[in-house]
Amino acid sequence: MKKSLSIIIVMLLMLSFAGICSAAVENSPMVRLQAGIQGVIEILNSPQYKGNPAMIEEKKTKIRETIKDFFNFEELSKRSVGRPWLQFTPDEKERFINLFTNLLERTYLARIEEYSGEKVAFDKETIIKGKYAQVDTRLLTGKQDIPVYYRMKLTDGEWDVYDVKIEGVSLVKNYRTQFAGILDTTNDKTFASSKKELFDRLEKKCKELKENPKAAIEDGTK
Repeated sequence: MKKSLSIIIVMLLMLSFAGICSAAVENSPMVRLQAGIQGVIEILNSPQYKGNPAMIEEKKTKIRETIKDFFNFEELSKRSVGRPWLQFTPDEKERFINLFTNLLERTYLARIEEYSGEKVAFDKETIIKGKYAQVDTRLLTGKQDIPVYYRMKLTDGEWDVYDVKIEGVSLVKNYRTQFAGILDTTNDKTFASSKKELFDRLEKKCKELKENPKAAIEDGTK
């Protein structure tokens, strides 16, 4: 995957707060996003894990659990595949979600040490049709402010992230373009064959990152 998007995975979760420009109410998308990011920051800054190589796997596990609490990987997966998702069997959907989640987690965790205290300003939240929202933020790098937009969906009373857009690049759209180049829905035979190729590629990439976590940094997880 493209290096710019692997950096997104790091930045969107590992940021300190620079303040809020607009008020946020309890259980709002903005509050939910802040709480999720703060949860990751607390793990990163915990004396229990900081500078302790022996605890790195436990730290990664806790970060994964925290991310899954406020990220909707099912929605992210469905939107990344696009229309062909409707033709996936329930087992294929579950398998894809697990592989795609694994890929994103390993990509993110491989770059975890790149965090250097960047801050984010929360500007505003916009509710769309009651159950969708966008939270506008800015990444403060010291040289320039980079707009980062989080798209969220209300599911079972909780706002969860399903897409991130930074510097005009949507995480979902980027992957959808890549997956569209693999999936061939011309007929049942080509679709079955291309699905197999997609799953094979995802499994191969996840295996590579498991065996060599630094591969995500070395090749930009392309």
